[in-house]
Amino acid sequence: MPAGRRFAGVLLVLGLASLGVLVSYAATWVVALVPVFAGSAADAAPAREVTLAGRDLAPLGGAMGWVGLAAIAALLATRTWGRRVTGAVVLLAGGAAGASAVAFGLTEAATGGGGTFVAAALGDAAEADSTSVSITAWWLLAVLSGLAMLVCGLLALLDGPAWPRLGARYSRSESATSAPSAAAAWDALDRGEDPTLVDEPRDSAGTIPGSMGSAPPDTRSEEER
Repeated sequence: MPAGRRFAGVLLVLGLASLGVLVSYAATWVVALVPVFAGSAADAAPAREVTLAGRDLAPLGGAMGWVGLAAIAALLATRTWGRRVTGAVVLLAGGAAGASAVAFGLTEAATGGGGTFVAAALGDAAEADSTSVSITAWWLLAVLSGLAMLVCGLLALLDGPAWPRLGARYSRSESATSAPSAAAAWDALDRGEDPTLVDEPRDSAGTIPGSMGSAPPDTRSEEER
């Protein structure tokens, strides 16, 4: 696959993965029924519903989506080592977003909401015998989005310097844009050439046909003239 297409693909996936991290961490991961009166049983006392988003449970993972979006601009603006550094940052950001969601799944989804994430978010209201907790599936999207960010960061770290630079196809070479010097223009006038003419055909002697330098020398004697 050409380097330009790989670059465009990485930018597209990175943008979608970053948005996936932001959306998934903004969604509700936990719905808890907490008794209004502390210490009372959940089935014998009125309870209030508490919803916890992913960013409430793992603030660090939720912030990594903004890092991914900022990295898109950095990849477009940098070259070589700048892209390697950006790729390393994206790799760490994707790992943090995915690892936070995996840790939540292992401690909360596997135990039914009795882990440290919910306990830290609910504080004193998180009592095992008085709180009913249900887990949604939004944390799975956070895992997948973080993994996609990690892959994009790894590709940028390894292959980023080979990707084309923004606007490179529209840049002209130095030889095409450089104007002839004044000394070269005067030398051309001395040879009888027009320095304003570019890429004119030349004869075997290296002169432009029709110019003063292309006229053959007059070998006639003075009497013949």
